[in-house]
Amino acid sequence: MPIIVDSDPGLDDALAIALAVVRPELRLLAVTSVGGNADVHHCTENALRLLHLYGADEVPVAEGASGPLTGPLERATEVHGESGLGKTILPAASRRAEPEGAVALMARLLAASPVPVALVPVGPLTNIALLIRSYPHLASKIAHICLMGGSVGEGNSSASAEFNIYADPTAAEIVFNSGLPITMIGLDVTHHAILDRTILTRLRALPGASAKAAAEVLEFAFERSAAWGQGEKMAIHDAVAVLHLAIPDLVGVARYHVTVDATQGPARGRTIGDANPYRLSRDGRAGNCDVGLTIDPIRFSDLMVEAYSTLP
Repeated sequence: MPIIVDSDPGLDDALAIALAVVRPELRLLAVTSVGGNADVHHCTENALRLLHLYGADEVPVAEGASGPLTGPLERATEVHGESGLGKTILPAASRRAEPEGAVALMARLLAASPVPVALVPVGPLTNIALLIRSYPHLASKIAHICLMGGSVGEGNSSASAEFNIYADPTAAEIVFNSGLPITMIGLDVTHHAILDRTILTRLRALPGASAKAAAEVLEFAFERSAAWGQGEKMAIHDAVAVLHLAIPDLVGVARYHVTVDATQGPARGRTIGDANPYRLSRDGRAGNCDVGLTIDPIRFSDLMVEAYSTLP
């Protein structure tokens, strides 16, 4: 399956990109960057360096939106560090980002692909909304949007909203209203995709530099989590979206009608999911989204180690 990962690397993004490179079911066409976990320029550089580390310098990178379509600029540097990758400093890449920019690169790759392409946005949805709005004639070339974001339960940036949606709810509203096939891999499932300190021993036992860097990134995440009284563990949110495309039976999903609160009120960024057949029928609505709800955390952990065992 050809895929494009739209990302704001990002501690968990680093692991998601590794999976996109290594999973045999997927063919990574590009990584595009968006501002979110860190400033977009850091995110672009992180994407270049991560692909270099993973032995995938042939995968193009392009820089996208620095901030949301409307509203305030949001960052998650308190979680990911100012650079986005904690204290980890990766070797410099031997190339630069493509000059055409993220949306133009995605459009070019979609137009050139002989088969529809899956988009995997694991940051704010700004680039994807711009793609949908600017190139509506390419909708048939988008096979699927498997996004990390949202929640039909509690949020994390606020009680209502998950960070990626909260960072640009206007863009999220455009995406969810697009009529394209969507899977929402939100906090309902990713909060069960947990790694703890036991993963560090397994990763450090592997020979490659990629596994050592992953262990360093995770150690930073565990320290941050422990400092906040949440224990030495981390939900690896973004990796679940990539794995769902590669291994469809890993995540259990249910069909929902999802709407986005794009107002500036206390529920800003909330993804409101309704799966009640009576209400949907009464209101003339149908499901527009598969929502991830369950995952086997042990299998997830094993898949992460397996991925890094094959990377350089």
